Amino acid sequence: MKISYNWLKQYLDFNLTPDETAEKLTLTGLEVEGIEETGSDFSGIVVGEVLDCDKHPNADRLSVCRVDVQNEILPIVCGAPNVKAGQKVIVATVGSELPVKLENGEPFIIKKSKIRGEVSQGMICAEDELGLGDDHSGIIILDPSTKIGTPVSEIYQSSKDHIFEIGLTPNRPDASGHIGVARDLSAVLKLPLMNPLEDYKDDTYSDSLAGQVTIEVKNYKKCRRYSAMIVRNITVGESPQWLKTRLASIGLRSINNIVDVTNFILHETGQPLHAFDLDLLAGNSIIVQDFEKETIFTTLDKVERKVPAGSLFICDAEKPVAIAGIMGGQNSEINSNTQHVLIESACFEPVSTRKTSKKLGLQTDSSYRFERGVDPNMAAKAAKRCANMIAEVSGGISEQAITDLYPDPEAPAELTLRMRRLNMILGTTIAQEEASGILERLGFKVTVMNNDLHCKVPTFRPDIHGEIDLIEEVARIYDYNNIPSPEFVKYRSLHLLPFHERFREKVRTSAKALGLKEIYSNSLLPQHTTKHWGEEAVIPTLNPITKDQAILRPSLIHGFLNSVGYNFKRKTSRARFFEIGNVFSRSDNGTWIKGVKEETNLLIGIAGDKTMDHWLTKSTPFTIFDLKSLINGLFQSLGLKVDYKEVTPDKLTIYVGKNPVGILGLVDQNLLIAADVDNPAFTAEISLTALEEIANFKKTASFKPIPRFPSFEFDIALVVDKAVASGQLEEIIKQIAGKRLQSIQIFDVFEGGSLKKNEKSIAFRLNFLDESKTLTISDVEPIIQKIVKKLNREYSAILRS
Repeated sequence: MKISYNWLKQYLDFNLTPDETAEKLTLTGLEVEGIEETGSDFSGIVVGEVLDCDKHPNADRLSVCRVDVQNEILPIVCGAPNVKAGQKVIVATVGSELPVKLENGEPFIIKKSKIRGEVSQGMICAEDELGLGDDHSGIIILDPSTKIGTPVSEIYQSSKDHIFEIGLTPNRPDASGHIGVARDLSAVLKLPLMNPLEDYKDDTYSDSLAGQVTIEVKNYKKCRRYSAMIVRNITVGESPQWLKTRLASIGLRSINNIVDVTNFILHETGQPLHAFDLDLLAGNSIIVQDFEKETIFTTLDKVERKVPAGSLFICDAEKPVAIAGIMGGQNSEINSNTQHVLIESACFEPVSTRKTSKKLGLQTDSSYRFERGVDPNMAAKAAKRCANMIAEVSGGISEQAITDLYPDPEAPAELTLRMRRLNMILGTTIAQEEASGILERLGFKVTVMNNDLHCKVPTFRPDIHGEIDLIEEVARIYDYNNIPSPEFVKYRSLHLLPFHERFREKVRTSAKALGLKEIYSNSLLPQHTTKHWGEEAVIPTLNPITKDQAILRPSLIHGFLNSVGYNFKRKTSRARFFEIGNVFSRSDNGTWIKGVKEETNLLIGIAGDKTMDHWLTKSTPFTIFDLKSLINGLFQSLGLKVDYKEVTPDKLTIYVGKNPVGILGLVDQNLLIAADVDNPAFTAEISLTALEEIANFKKTASFKPIPRFPSFEFDIALVVDKAVASGQLEEIIKQIAGKRLQSIQIFDVFEGGSLKKNEKSIAFRLNFLDESKTLTISDVEPIIQKIVKKLNREYSAILRS
């Protein structure tokens, strides 16, 4: 949206530079995206007299003139057909800059030159070359009494201006005209706003034009208000220079004095208007209505358009004459023969206007404003101002009568701004007088009640709905740069999620970090799986939907194996999955009457190849140790210490402290066959319900410094029967070694050689640490002797020589 710096000064007496003005507007929320300098101050352009005018010797259409500009006589080559000796003309001397640009966008600066061999030291100007209009048919001829050498700035008002390109947000329809922008600026600068609409009252709501023109609104949902006035005996012609200058500054072409006034008021107030040739309205009627079918209509730009069904039209007694809120029709436009005009000032519904505009692909200055919402209480005032201006520039007569159809007038909303709340939100100490002054300058009517501000919201601010909006209004005018930055910010923390939800999310995040993919499976299993779990272990549903969903799952393994089988059948060579879900079992005493026990489990499973086939190495399958490594990593990330006890060579019980929390091991072959899985699979199923209770009472993590003293390593190799599991030996070693033992690791297992067929050698590396001193062999050796004696008694273990 374009806003003229000079135009703003018509409503506000301020002395900021254009750059300072742009900064102020941006800080208020009307962001200035760019500033363009336009026009000229006519420096170096003066009145001259053509002394003689001869035909150019080398060009039929050019003349060589000698022009007196008071101080000197200049030779000027001129191509205007109306140039003659004795005329008073406007001369741009060498070095002066015209207010128009060259085709390449560069400034038009007059230079001394040769044109077809003849020297030219200036230019005799036409209207369009000075930015005074569009006429290029000939040069401007001044009154013969005009004094030679007079600066043109004394004859024509300077057209030099600065144009702000404002990125207007949809919530600020009040700033879609110069008065709205000036209002924000007046609030910041604390200067009075000179609003010409205040000279007109909005208390008509009448039908004073009855007998001259009939106006009917058939759809008040799409047309909330319709105001109309008549100006008679007008003369359609050229607009006065000040009006053309105003419109030209924001890039609008002057059309005629009637249309120019409607465009001027649109950009002044943000209220679109339209002028109809009254004599072209059949039956002297205006009917506001929509049609149920598509309508063919030719708009002012002479384009025949297919207007979609439901679009709102302005019609006369016979036909549509305008698309409401978008563009008028060719069949009622103002022309050189127009004598009487009907002025329309209405409030059309935004959504309807936007739909029609989008479907037609036609956005106009009017639709741009109606789509954002115009103030319904401004329509009659704008119509009255328009009627008076048209009468002034056209010599017509405004009858002052008005038809104003407004069945449901909009009353201002009422809100209360608590000063305590204002300063708490902004972190300021703004006084009540300053806050009320800001709001009043913005158009709010403020009443002080118990140090709070009771505000009536102006109807041109549809974006103000609550107290927080009033606070924003005060803040943006007060200037966000003036709001102090606090040293600290108080805030209320949100209620935390329950511990079990936070813990499960932590488990899920940790599992994903280990490279596992989460799966979700059905909690109901097929009837035939009962044989794998046993009749006593499963719980059947009373009324199963199908046989495939007949029992409650006692374990998450079935879902894991189904996912593995599904992926392996589609050429996936490995699976690393996890699932968090509920499992079901009979109550503690094993009876059906007592009901069902439901708890949440975590399953981590792997199957297939750990590494892929490569030209250097063959693929290697997963082992139970790969799964154990994943479980170790998971518990480490949860801050829990995990331990294992062997049940069988292929199955381990998982412990946290003395509490068993799950089972880790090889999946039973019968389950693999049932799931059609050929590869071995390993799973660890852990009770999250039990794990949550342990984690909830776990001590808070605390800092522990790095030990000051070094650790002491001791290797021990034991010969035992092959049936003895290393985990059994490891448990006894931990019991005897006590707190000084920091870690234990198996680094060698050996069979054969000098050992008997039923024997094996297991080598352990023990790491001891005492935080109070440096350990020596004399400290560790007694511990080793106790370990060896205990292992010898329990498992006939002996030291390997």
